[in-house]
Amino acid sequence: MPDESGSGLLMEKTTVVLLRGMFGFSRILWWEYFHGVPRLLEDMGFEVLVPRTPWGENIADRSAFLAETLNNCPGPLHLIGHSMGGLDARRYITHLGGHEKVASLTTISTPHRGSILAEQAPYSRWHRIPAIPDLTQAAMDRFNDDTPDMPGVIYRSYSAARPLAEQPWLVRPLGRRIEAAEGANDTLVSVTSARWGQHIATLRADHFELIGTRIWLNPFRRRPSFLHLPLYRDIGEWIQGHERRCGS
Repeated sequence: MPDESGSGLLMEKTTVVLLRGMFGFSRILWWEYFHGVPRLLEDMGFEVLVPRTPWGENIADRSAFLAETLNNCPGPLHLIGHSMGGLDARRYITHLGGHEKVASLTTISTPHRGSILAEQAPYSRWHRIPAIPDLTQAAMDRFNDDTPDMPGVIYRSYSAARPLAEQPWLVRPLGRRIEAAEGANDTLVSVTSARWGQHIATLRADHFELIGTRIWLNPFRRRPSFLHLPLYRDIGEWIQGHERRCGS
């Protein structure tokens, strides 16, 4: 069956892998983690995978699960990681053979340099979660030293920030702590920590809006809205352009 170019050959779809964060659920009722993103990317012509990485586990375990999941997937793969998903991807690429098939990694509000919140976790109920010790600033310094970017893989990043007055009141205390120690942030990750490789932009969004989840819940105050789907369309268009350049 000929393709649209008339070459007589079917072109394989480019594969995009969406990687969820630390507490990434697959779906709650009708609400999915990357809300509406898989369908958007599929409509753009991509093959889309959303691996179920273990909830709350450390980077080593999550990246090993990712490697096993992608073991039989031919490259090139383009990874998009939200939050901790970007760290899972980096370890997979550098230490578990991912560099042999991954063409690009785009991280979205990933704590590449850790977070002050992880430093404070031993004094809270969150200290029992295995992922937390991996996200301290000291632990991420060690991770970055041991996990260099791999030649041939393109690393891109987006950071995000909202002023404290625009952060959801449920998580604003977290944003206030990060602002005092690290500066502008999206309630969970600072702009400084999220920058890695080629930094594309700082988005005016909180951590949850980046995947289409809105927890603003304030009927008495309005804030500038953030639409997440155009972000993923932009990433998809960049991937398509990259694939065209590589195929030319």
